[in-house]
Amino acid sequence: MYAEVIVRSNTVYTDNLFTYKIPEFLEDIVRIGHRVLVPFGKGNKPIEAFVFKIKNNFGDEKGLEEENSDKKFKIKEIEDILDEEPLFLPEQLELVHWMKNRYICTYMECINMIYPKGLKLKNYKVAVLKNDYLEKLNSLSDDERKVAVKISGNKGKIKVEKLKYLENINNILHRMKNKGVVDIKWEYTNTKNEKNMCFVSLRYDEDDTEEYISENKIRIGNKQREIIEFLKLNEEAEINDIVEILKVSKQSINSLKDRGLVDFTMKAYYRKPESRYGAESKKIELNEQQKEVADIIKNEMFEEDKKPYILHGITGSGKTEVYMDIVEYALSQGLDSIILVPEISLTPQTVARIKNRFGDIVGVFHSQLSEGEKHDVFRAVKKGEIRILIGARSALFAPFRSLGVVIIDEFHEASYKSEMNPKFSALEVARYMSFKNNVTLVMGSATPSVEEYYKAKNGEYKLLKIDKRANSKPLPKIEVVDMKEELGMGNKSIFSSVLIDKIKKNTAEKNQTILFLNRRGYANFVSCRSCGYVMKCENCDISLTYHKRSNSARCHYCGYEKQVPQECPECGSSYLRPFGTGTQRIEEELKHLIPGIKVLRMDKDTTARKGATEEILEKFRNKEADVLIGTQMISKGLDFSDVTLVGIISADMMLNFPDFKSFETTFQLITQVAGRAGRADKEGEVVLQTYNTDHYAIRCAMDYDFEKFYENEIKIRETFEYPPFNNMISVVISGENEKLVEKNAYSMYNSLRYLFKGRGIEDLSFILGPNPCAISRINKNYRWQILFKDDGVEINLLKGIIKYVCITKRDVVFDKGINISISVNPNSVL
Repeated sequence: MYAEVIVRSNTVYTDNLFTYKIPEFLEDIVRIGHRVLVPFGKGNKPIEAFVFKIKNNFGDEKGLEEENSDKKFKIKEIEDILDEEPLFLPEQLELVHWMKNRYICTYMECINMIYPKGLKLKNYKVAVLKNDYLEKLNSLSDDERKVAVKISGNKGKIKVEKLKYLENINNILHRMKNKGVVDIKWEYTNTKNEKNMCFVSLRYDEDDTEEYISENKIRIGNKQREIIEFLKLNEEAEINDIVEILKVSKQSINSLKDRGLVDFTMKAYYRKPESRYGAESKKIELNEQQKEVADIIKNEMFEEDKKPYILHGITGSGKTEVYMDIVEYALSQGLDSIILVPEISLTPQTVARIKNRFGDIVGVFHSQLSEGEKHDVFRAVKKGEIRILIGARSALFAPFRSLGVVIIDEFHEASYKSEMNPKFSALEVARYMSFKNNVTLVMGSATPSVEEYYKAKNGEYKLLKIDKRANSKPLPKIEVVDMKEELGMGNKSIFSSVLIDKIKKNTAEKNQTILFLNRRGYANFVSCRSCGYVMKCENCDISLTYHKRSNSARCHYCGYEKQVPQECPECGSSYLRPFGTGTQRIEEELKHLIPGIKVLRMDKDTTARKGATEEILEKFRNKEADVLIGTQMISKGLDFSDVTLVGIISADMMLNFPDFKSFETTFQLITQVAGRAGRADKEGEVVLQTYNTDHYAIRCAMDYDFEKFYENEIKIRETFEYPPFNNMISVVISGENEKLVEKNAYSMYNSLRYLFKGRGIEDLSFILGPNPCAISRINKNYRWQILFKDDGVEINLLKGIIKYVCITKRDVVFDKGINISISVNPNSVL
């Protein structure tokens, strides 16, 4: 029997299936999905590999048989299996293969997505003295004899790396091996970041324990008697708890075990992240619209040809309650569920509500967990101890055996598209899982993405709507304030007079306010009024953002920071000043305009510490602040009963962003942030400040008219052939040498042109570029981009040629020190 495996290596040269013979003693054990140890390369270094296929004869796939082949292949054997059970399910390996082709990446980049954290294989060379080495000592040189003595003093075996301090050690060992003094072998250690706890229990029941003590004339000390009496009252107890509660030593407990009175049982211990955020536990009856939507999804759950669902529910319509009703039904049918949220640290209320409803079978998975916590989550999922998993996009790859439902909340969010290889879309992966494994997929949002809504309109999804709030209250009225008029009236403040008056009134009435600005820091940039100099990042092609507290200018791309000088570095004038608005400046000005007001600020600066987000939200929930100021992170899922006013400081900041999705992002953010007001019994209102009151994104958001916005936006997308009318592929070429990056960008373009023309494709207008990226330098790397649209060219041919040039022939086309980043349908082309 033979196995086709992927070896754990990140090079493009090993991005293939390799065939190994399965030794006879493993034939009945090795299965698809097993993690195995194989000898690899000329040195037969033991390396971790993953079994993708098993076949009876060598070359089954190609119609070859080992005996009949003209060439004699020397097939290496698998050395060992690394886990008792397969690490991956067959459907997970199918997903890996699909992702590799879909996102133009390597097998290992995809495997890393499903590989549990906390598993580590370390391989190393050892030098082992042969039994008869003493007879050959006279044939050794002085250097060789010193090495032999060193190995002998280490019980006859030593890691080669421990001998690296000796000059030419590899040559010395090679000579010793040829003289028959040592063997050089590869060994490995396979570790798992798992914790177990020791539980203690009485071996016999209460009466039999006393009888056993009496019959065997066992002398029991006072402390040991306490332990026995404690265990009579408790079926079992963790050993450290016994030590702490009874103030006894582990030696006393071990002594009882040695005398046959107690048993030790090792049980898996799962590390769980603590949550500072709580939520009320309350059973809510679904209203008519919620129930209708939930019933449609539940009734079709076991249909083979069901479509994924888009749930378009306005803000505050109670989509989370619908999700929980669907999950509860899936549980009753023996099915597990995954609930994806955009950023789990920003949705503690949602997590708390689901945990309160379903208890300990709910797990949480996200990037802020430790490696051990991540490992334990996957372990608990595999054992069936977690039935519902809430997490960011990577939670999709949890090894559920009976997955029935995947729910993607706020599915319009950009965070569902990975910016790291593989640059996968959680929506696309979930859709694949839905079709392949008959999983129910529900994607919910108050502001669906244009691409996905277009698919729903064309029948790829089943569209469900909830157009009433769960509390039966109207959506908060949005009042648009023209900041040009405010300026004409002499108001040069960040705040319009309307907004300040409403904040004062709201605070006086003991209600709370949320203020939104999509920019952290104090000001957008630092510039000299005299000569026009702008402080820029030394590593990126972008201006630095001013942070007043530290009087520094900081890059929000690479983290570069520089103190702001008193004089302009260019002209020496003292007119170097911060310009624009940031969350810090809003906080400062608000406190100046309304003395005594209590303010909390939530942006990446204040939430960098683990748990800081939950801490801020808990304070706001407990009414320790009147106003919460934040960036777009406050637009996600916040539900506070006393928030009755939302202020959007500058809609134009998003509207004028140089990207084809900027109008869509503007509409989504305005609608989502506005929806934070009036979510309980009190009605809400919104003040939206803008210099562009007539833009269709602003007008449609003002009326919560998604359909009208969609009609305007889809026409523009069709005119300029943007998604969903074409697929786009972005290839970014980057490196520290600007001229070399430019040269390689053109080298790639010329290679592509040659290959396309070789296939009879003369019109290359579907290729845009090469050009410098809109942000041409990030973190010391210059960036050039080539964009592709599948307009007039078949998408699989396009992807195949890009893969051939960028991956298969990378060393031929590109120089060393050049990085290649490929993204299919990127969120942004900046």
